[in-house]
Amino acid sequence: MKTPTFFFVAVGLWMTAAAAPLRFLSFNIYGYGAKEGMPPEARSAGVEESIVKCKADVISLQEVAPAWWDGTPLFEHLAAEFGIVRGNEEEALCRAGAPDGYRPPNWVNHEPLLYRKARLKLLDSGLDFFHLSLQAEKSVTWGVLEDRESGRRFIAFATHFWWQGNGLESDAIRELNARHVLNRVAAIRRKWGELPVIGGGDLNCRPGSLAHEVFRLAGYRNAADAPGHSPHRSHHGYPVRGKDGVFRGALRPAAEDVPGMSIDHILFSPGIRALRHHIWVGKPEIDVSDHSPVTADFEFTDARERVPPGSPTTRFVETARATYVMPAFASYTNTIVNLFVGYEADTLDRPRQGDLVRWIHVPGARNVRDIGGWTGLRKGRVYRGTELNEVGNHKLKIGAAGKKVLLKDLGIRTDLDFRALDEKSRGACVTQSALGPDVRLVDAVIRPYMKMYDQTNEYAAVMRVFADEKNYPVYMHCWGGADRTGTVAFILEGLCGASEADLAIDYELTSFAIFGLRTRMNRGTANFADIVARIKTYPGATLADKFAAYVRNTLGLTDAEIAAIRKNLVR
Repeated sequence: MKTPTFFFVAVGLWMTAAAAPLRFLSFNIYGYGAKEGMPPEARSAGVEESIVKCKADVISLQEVAPAWWDGTPLFEHLAAEFGIVRGNEEEALCRAGAPDGYRPPNWVNHEPLLYRKARLKLLDSGLDFFHLSLQAEKSVTWGVLEDRESGRRFIAFATHFWWQGNGLESDAIRELNARHVLNRVAAIRRKWGELPVIGGGDLNCRPGSLAHEVFRLAGYRNAADAPGHSPHRSHHGYPVRGKDGVFRGALRPAAEDVPGMSIDHILFSPGIRALRHHIWVGKPEIDVSDHSPVTADFEFTDARERVPPGSPTTRFVETARATYVMPAFASYTNTIVNLFVGYEADTLDRPRQGDLVRWIHVPGARNVRDIGGWTGLRKGRVYRGTELNEVGNHKLKIGAAGKKVLLKDLGIRTDLDFRALDEKSRGACVTQSALGPDVRLVDAVIRPYMKMYDQTNEYAAVMRVFADEKNYPVYMHCWGGADRTGTVAFILEGLCGASEADLAIDYELTSFAIFGLRTRMNRGTANFADIVARIKTYPGATLADKFAAYVRNTLGLTDAEIAAIRKNLVR
């Protein structure tokens, strides 16, 4: 494979070559036409002068309407010094689901990415549209760039997010835009290696909003936090054409002209350090658009600093724990899952040294993990995962290699099967484990979620399996190890002292497998939120006490049986 070679060559160069700071410019040049009284041709010279004045190496422009391309010399002039990445619009529209020949109404915005040709070389590029049903032209344009002198490689992007209002619905749309950008970055990194990232544009939201939190949780920082930033906000009043035909702009009143109200942002990933941030509010930049140019100067740090330590699942758990207590961001686990689900299948179910999640690679199965390791729980006792013989829609069936892992490496003694009999394949697996006659098969037909409060006899029988030391280690499963298996894991972990956050995180980790998203906010068919709310109604000083009350009062287990479960599972 060539990509790792490219990557390590780049790393070696990064560690030995010093480079001048790299300047990134974001500038919304206002794309609309004559009906707003600000035709591009009347402002083109001033926009060009502003861009040249900023002396940037990489440029993100927004609202580049067709009139900018076809009615002004702006890009003809810039092309002498800059490479211009516009992207294949036909291909991007098709990828977004548009029919052949589709053009959105009011097609006015594009977000080209420019790079200084004398310093940088373009290695790869592309374009993605965020959504066709809203402002379809909102997009992200990206490029993989290489510094010609130092050999440093990085990803750059230009973007423009959904604009309308500051309400929760609009903020949620911008959150989706941010996810899209990070998913695209993940896809680029799978091809080119874990390159650092610089990007930005008109995000139409302020720091602290959902879109910003998506980037922050993924390890990105805002260049506005760097030293030396301007005391102004990035967007201001519209320029007005005077009687002499010249446009003139003005800043907002002092009380509104504060950096915290900016909506134009430059973001960067680990591996890069922001040296200076500046919002340009002089002439002519204040006169040519309702947005000022924003620049940030960067230097590249040691390549080893570029990626947070640990596997994606480790970072996922750390992030989810940190945000769990923040009600406004309670659904962020979905966001983090979306950042990582693009990894190749086998990268998420192999154990890693020091990983918070004990993924186990079992050939022919998926979503297999040790439930031990959460607060108080012993490792090597209970494993959860998918079915072992092909019955469900996922066509999963282990062979000799998978059996070796479960029997020899994990030492499974009990196959706890939550599937209904009519879900099982014909033959010996109705009465015998797919792992063979030496493994005890416990056929425990249950339904998930709120059924844990209704199917009391069935759930009591399941819990008693864990009270008997002779049954360990246990492999428990349904079809996908997601819903029924997740409900039993919820009870076991809660009974043994796992925190509310970790209960939710373990449930949501299934989203990294092939079975679709599972979220702590789910209600309806997959109503995880409801079983959490219900368990909290039980008496007890701690969450573990409430689970004990459920097992005792609802399922009918004795205190001795509860103590036995805890003895078998707690460290």
